[in-house]
Amino acid sequence: MIPTGTPKNKEFLDSLANGLHIIQLFASGVPTLTIQDAAQALNITRAAARRLLLTLEELGYIHSEGRNFSLSVKVLELGYAYFASMSLPTLAQPAMRTLSDKLGQTCSLGILESDSVVFLAREEPKTIFRLDLSVGRRLPAYAHSLGRVLLSGLNDEELDHYFQTADIRKLTAFTLSKAALKKAIQQSRKEAYSVVLGELVDGFGGVAVPLHNKNGEIIAGIGVSMVIASRSRDDLVQALLPALRTAAHEIEKLLHALER
Repeated sequence: MIPTGTPKNKEFLDSLANGLHIIQLFASGVPTLTIQDAAQALNITRAAARRLLLTLEELGYIHSEGRNFSLSVKVLELGYAYFASMSLPTLAQPAMRTLSDKLGQTCSLGILESDSVVFLAREEPKTIFRLDLSVGRRLPAYAHSLGRVLLSGLNDEELDHYFQTADIRKLTAFTLSKAALKKAIQQSRKEAYSVVLGELVDGFGGVAVPLHNKNGEIIAGIGVSMVIASRSRDDLVQALLPALRTAAHEIEKLLHALER
């Protein structure tokens, strides 16, 4: 909420400002709010306060119990999205550089955003051939090793929502069906890594592992991408997974130190 007497920009949205102010009220130590509490705090009508609270509930940022509204854990994503996009690439870069040089493959760092994997950083080997995985690029999560390992971090309800809303289509002859994809994601959950071969682009594949915060939640992932050639899934796992897990462990140590 802007200070009293401060002129508003003509593009100023009162509804957005009030929604953010409600979240700030919770952040200031208020555990619960009623519609009346919100109306009084924001100096708006009960009807307007009700719409704001129900909108935030529909978006998943608050939940209700009877007349009381309180924050949900999803609100943490607002702060962590900034942290991940600004700090994580810097933390990860040394380990990614070492990994790329050791394996001779392109190493990428990504996060899940809606139904896509978004690349935050990459390191390339000193070779002429390079993969087109530029920072900021978005790819369908279901068909990429990084995206799939990130999908494995969703809970069952979030994963159901993903399958209901994501545009999942056959991109190559090797792209998995929805039923097979669900099994593959469950397998990634169990094994804590993902291998995808030729599902996004025929002849290309990758191996990825998750990055966890100190609470054990998957917040990002790192992976290597390459031309598959004649290598099998087992070949790639044996050749790449140990080094990937070592790099992930190094990055997580730095990340957890900042979270204390």
